[in-house]
Amino acid sequence: MNSLPADLLDILRCAGWGPGRNADIGDLVDLLHSCGFVLSAPALDFLREFGFLRLEHEPSIILRGKKSPCWTTFDPTAVATHRDARIADRCSSVVGKSLCPVGVDGFHFTIYMTNEGSLLAGRDASVFRYAESVQGLLRAMFDGSRPTKIADWVID
Repeated sequence: MNSLPADLLDILRCAGWGPGRNADIGDLVDLLHSCGFVLSAPALDFLREFGFLRLEHEPSIILRGKKSPCWTTFDPTAVATHRDARIADRCSSVVGKSLCPVGVDGFHFTIYMTNEGSLLAGRDASVFRYAESVQGLLRAMFDGSRPTKIADWVID
């Protein structure tokens, strides 16, 4: 990730990231597997490098007169449930790609990575396109760009 622009590198470093970061994700992988998630090589690589980081970014909202930034945490523990695995399967069926959760954000999105390394998001019964690459995801987050809705799945 050293090819990232300096502004993104600074934000990542403030969150605890550094070149060659290799987070211990063994327990997380076991938890996700136990719920039925299949983790692709790109998702595993992503979680090793960015797992458990919490980043604050745009867009911000004003709450009680104070600016409150959005946040994203690259810790999918909150969505490591059998119910969330079924939701991910529904999202996968709509977009025709296998999805693995890699994080959540303050707007109640689950961030998914495809087997090819692109990033999608799910919320309620909708699937959104975030970015085609990790660098694109980080740039979108820090520019305040939200993911674009691409599809819905039907709630039975």
